[in-house]
Order: sequence, then structure tokens, then C-alpha cells
Amino acid sequence: MKRVITSFAVAALAIGGRHFYRYMSNKKKNRLQQSKLEVWEGEGGAVPVTPHRTAAQIAPRRAASPSVRADN
Repeated sequence: MKRVITSFAVAALAIGGRHFYRYMSNKKKNRLQQSKLEVWEGEGGAVPVTPHRTAAQIAPRRAASPSVRADN
């Protein structure tokens, strides 16, 4: 019984350590991406909308025409 409890304790410690490592890695990655975005915006670059497009690459949309049933 003692061996089972020890095994669960070691497994829980390993899973907790893995979770903490991933949390800190994601936090560091997000901080670096935010600083890159701030530098890019400061230099006049377009803000990324998706990984493959920026806001400057989106075609402008036409203004919506009024509805036929709109009150005059």
C-alpha cells in the first residue's frame, strides 16, 4: 500500500511540474509576441489579423445600402 501511495505522489509531482513548465513557457512566449507586436506597430507595420494576413491586406467593404422596408 505504501508503494502505491508513493507512486501516486511521484506521478502527481511529475504532472504538476510539467503543468508549471508549460504555463511558464506559454507566459514567456506570449510576452515575447506582445513585445514584437508593439515594436512592429511602432514602426508603422500593419496589425496581424491571421497568421497569413495583416489588416492592411483586407479589402475595404462597401457601405450597406438601406433596406427596402426601412422607414422614411
